[in-house]
Amino acid sequence: DEGKPLSFSRVRIAAESLPILLGGDSRMWQRWIFMFARIPGGLFLLREKIPVRDPHLPGYVFEMALEKMLEETVNHHSQRSTVSDEYDGHDGASDKMTDLFLETLRSWGPTSSLRKRIQLRRYYSQKSRNDSSFVAFVKQAEKDLQRRISQTAFGVLSDAAKDPASMMENISTRQAIDASKDSLFDIDNLIDKFSSGLQLNGKSTGEDYQSPNILVGRNSDITSIFAIAELEMMREKFDRALGYYLSIGSSFMTESLPLLEEAAVLTVNHSQEKVAVADVTGSKYDHVISLLEMHQLHYILLSRNYSFVDKTEAITEPPIVALIMLVGLSKAGRFLMDCLSPPDTKSDADGETDDTNNSSSDSNLPLDAIAAQLTSRPKLLYWFLFQVFTKRPDMYVKFPTTSVPPLSITNLHRAQFSLFLDYADESEGEMISEPMSSPSMTVDSDSPFMSFLRSTIPHGGVDAETVRERLGSYRGGRVDNPVFARELAFVTEKFGKGTLDESKEVLNLYLLGAKNLSMAVAFAERDTKHSKDLWKMLVDHCTVSDPASVASEKGALFGSLLEAAAHCGADLASLVSSIPEGMSIEGLRPKLIAAITDYRHKVRIHEYTADALSKDKVSLLRELCHLSRRGERAVEMKVREGAHKQDRYSSNKLSLLQIQRMKSGAMTMRHPSSFSLSIR
Repeated sequence: DEGKPLSFSRVRIAAESLPILLGGDSRMWQRWIFMFARIPGGLFLLREKIPVRDPHLPGYVFEMALEKMLEETVNHHSQRSTVSDEYDGHDGASDKMTDLFLETLRSWGPTSSLRKRIQLRRYYSQKSRNDSSFVAFVKQAEKDLQRRISQTAFGVLSDAAKDPASMMENISTRQAIDASKDSLFDIDNLIDKFSSGLQLNGKSTGEDYQSPNILVGRNSDITSIFAIAELEMMREKFDRALGYYLSIGSSFMTESLPLLEEAAVLTVNHSQEKVAVADVTGSKYDHVISLLEMHQLHYILLSRNYSFVDKTEAITEPPIVALIMLVGLSKAGRFLMDCLSPPDTKSDADGETDDTNNSSSDSNLPLDAIAAQLTSRPKLLYWFLFQVFTKRPDMYVKFPTTSVPPLSITNLHRAQFSLFLDYADESEGEMISEPMSSPSMTVDSDSPFMSFLRSTIPHGGVDAETVRERLGSYRGGRVDNPVFARELAFVTEKFGKGTLDESKEVLNLYLLGAKNLSMAVAFAERDTKHSKDLWKMLVDHCTVSDPASVASEKGALFGSLLEAAAHCGADLASLVSSIPEGMSIEGLRPKLIAAITDYRHKVRIHEYTADALSKDKVSLLRELCHLSRRGERAVEMKVREGAHKQDRYSSNKLSLLQIQRMKSGAMTMRHPSSFSLSIR
């Protein structure tokens, strides 16, 4: 029945039976391939059965099949976008059709291109130590390569029983080294046909195929761009292929950009339970990183080679942002840190940068050039600068060859300080803050902002007074505000004038802002100049800070003070004597016993350490005395002068045995030699 629709199972059975029914008849194969092209989805079922070697089919058959498969994929994408308001890039059916089409395109292209893709995947897998996606891709690529080399029309049944791995081993060396022109279709002709899907508004790109610059329409289908990128790789135009890949990340993955920016901020703020959303992309574009490194195409990341017909340059995402969109934060971060280079000092002196002078053989990405591209995305810049700060400190905060950092670095320090104020986790102080009666002893846990301030303020890019003013204004002048309380206390303590008023301010920030009693006690012990006044403030805070509180709450607070003081090695006797009359401290006796036990334990550790040190000193002194008693052998001067007289060519350090031999030799020369015969 012609009016009865064909079911999926019937089409699949028909596709599987064609190799047996048609055999090596090229004319019949062409006829039935065109018949399957009329069935929606028929070529997707027939693609693995179409002969690629025997019988030989003309190139227009493969071009028609690929063009039809692309058309069906694009139509499916457009139907999805019509049903929903926004195109769902993670639709399962669309992704499956796209993957099958691209897999067919690669398997019918040059065999050298297949080997190149395997090489790119293997390179990235070895560098990232991730074999999960590599194994599946290589198995399919080897299967396609084996079929291109050894497929026969009458070997359908025998080939099905063979192992593809063993068949690959039997390929001769001559067959394995094929030319790159063994494609089953005309690559240039197929690029012309696929370019119609780029929505170029009548602009032709046929005459610009040799140029590294590409032009893409804003409303183009992502599968068409991906297919043209694969064809450019088959032509070994890797710069154009990279441009098409970056255009996909620049304009066709913007729906996941807010999620990516949120993940970047969470990565810096150390929210480990939420950092998992950072890897929003899969392994589909991992080969782009291998393409960049193996062919040294880093200069394209500095000077964009793609543009859009109906999109202004101001809203086009730069190449670095496009790369991050393609491969994700973690993979892009590793790549950028590996290729990062210090800023150009000449450009700092001239105040200008010239991107046109970047050599194609240069595999370095200057730090300031990457930061300039990420300026339009401040959250990604916030993430990138923190990655440089933690993973490449040698070119950001530690300068082994100069004492004065470059001007571009100090400018980045100021920019990162402003980004910390905008995106640092405001709940950070609340996360580290603890109840005053809590037994936790959180003292030495620096926040990312504190680590940044500790390393950058000495270089002068971020001034300490400016930091204090901006942090104070951001906190609204409130002492009890937990936001950036620890950071302000740190800057005041380390870079202040060390006055009593500043010390009291720091102590209030720890007590009222960060609400961390252990930090306040540790600061009171560190500041030996004003320790007496600070301890008085601590005692007053734990006794009369809140008149409305009951005596039991004050006692619990004072008990925490005793515990924190014992942990820091403070004088407990003076604290115990400061307990007001009538205050009830629950568990005072066990706390004092634990503090005294801890103190005795520390004293015992110091004693053992001193004993071990004294033993080491004694052993070192014995070794020195033993070495001092050792002497050096010397030859008497007279003997040395006699040796010089006997043989002026002898060395200055002859042994006595050598001198005696020389004397005996001289005596034998004075007398005639005698003849002797040994009788045995």
